[in-house]
Amino acid sequence: MEKKTPRKIPAKRRIFTEILKENYTIALTLIDREMSETGKDPELLYNFAICCSRTGNHKKCVSIIEELLEEFPKFSERDNAFRMMIYSLIRTGDYKTALAKTEERLKLSLDDIILLSLKASALEKSGDTKAAIETHLRILRLRPEQKNSLNSVAYLLLEGKEPNPEELKLAMENIKRALQLDPENPAYLDSFGVLLSKLGKQEEARKAFEKAITKAPMEDIILEHLKKLAQTNRQAT
Repeated sequence: MEKKTPRKIPAKRRIFTEILKENYTIALTLIDREMSETGKDPELLYNFAICCSRTGNHKKCVSIIEELLEEFPKFSERDNAFRMMIYSLIRTGDYKTALAKTEERLKLSLDDIILLSLKASALEKSGDTKAAIETHLRILRLRPEQKNSLNSVAYLLLEGKEPNPEELKLAMENIKRALQLDPENPAYLDSFGVLLSKLGKQEEARKAFEKAITKAPMEDIILEHLKKLAQTNRQAT
């Protein structure tokens, strides 16, 4: 009886399988090997960039996407490639370039929620809180139940300053809606704790922070809020 030769798994299928398994380092090695043997391929370059982003190599991700967009200008996932590049630019701290790229893409897609969210993130991290809030409010006009924007508006109105009554009201409306949509989200619980603290409801704030930290024990910002609340309570006694 003739012995059957085992079928070789196509390279791309194996690469995509490793990515689906979140084995990004293995996938990177396979992609690099495949392109060295067969030449550059837009799909492989795109997935190479994805793996770089997932493994935290955001500078490499940006350079790969720039190469992809230059060499394959008609690539079908061009919009997603730009979004990923902007995200990686933000992660590297290059907010100016991220904002420039975002504005460039928004001219082609005015109400793209993902691009607007990336813009808001870059604005916040660059220190332009007012513009970040305005961008989140624009998102909410387009999509009123966008949870992250609901939370971000509340948090940005409250954190690091004393909000006026109008800001407190808006923050309360937004964070309550976010918690209605996702009551166990630690980021939203943290923002709720900040709101309660601003309202002088220290015990309720403590409970909100403690609930948040049980769901996200590694989040330093929640721990900082708890410590700050404890210091405030000690000073008040």
